[in-house]
Amino acid sequence: MDSKREKLEELEEQLVLLYRFVAQNNSFKKFYYEGVDVKPSFKDETGILTELISNDDSEEILKSCIIEIEESKLGNIDDDTHENQQFHEVLDSYDTEVLYKKYGMSGVEDVDKLDIKKIISLL
Repeated sequence: MDSKREKLEELEEQLVLLYRFVAQNNSFKKFYYEGVDVKPSFKDETGILTELISNDDSEEILKSCIIEIEESKLGNIDDDTHENQQFHEVLDSYDTEVLYKKYGMSGVEDVDKLDIKKIISLL
């Protein structure tokens, strides 16, 4: 695998972890904490994670970024149905336990161990 493809793969892995973190937190907010002002219980030294959680569009933005990376790796996608299917295939193609181990995380709550500033700068 060439260097550019490896970097794209690594970025995609980290975005998948970040997407899962945001999606999980948003699901918890909608299901458990709707209408309640709850302080986040995760580490966030940069403030970026808190911004992502508070932005209603963050899941869709991360999804678009993951799809764009996938397109760069494989070629263009023709329609929205295929894009949505491909997105779920990309998410399912990664074993999160392997990714947690690779990035020194014990679970999705350790997403702050990723270099989030670097990830955002690459987008």
